[in-house]
Amino acid sequence: MTSVTIIGELATGIGQATGFTELDWAHEAFISRLGIDAYPGTVNLLVRDEAQLAHWRTAKAWPGIIIPPPRPDWCNSRCYSARIANEIEAAVILPEIESYAVDQIELIAAVNVREALRITDGDRLSIEIRDA
Repeated sequence: MTSVTIIGELATGIGQATGFTELDWAHEAFISRLGIDAYPGTVNLLVRDEAQLAHWRTAKAWPGIIIPPPRPDWCNSRCYSARIANEIEAAVILPEIESYAVDQIELIAAVNVREALRITDGDRLSIEIRDA
């Protein structure tokens, strides 16, 4: 299995992910396609270092697991298996929209990652992203 490790900075998102992760169709897809009963919301990692961004571009080139939306006017999400801080199984959720920030990685996990790892905004965090 191919993988990349990326180090970034924990950041607060714009607050829309909690609603998204609690939508029935999304929640069910996370369980059936990714094996994760997602805790509400996502973990946001900002990647500013060019070497780390290169690793992120490598991972984004992998096919991943596509989660299609229930409506044609909504975007697909491409997902990748991941591990946060060598401790927490997770999945990267990448909305397939052109305007999505190139330096942001969003992850879901079955636990509240901030509480489990005792981390706050600005803390450096390592994730391993795996090609399925």
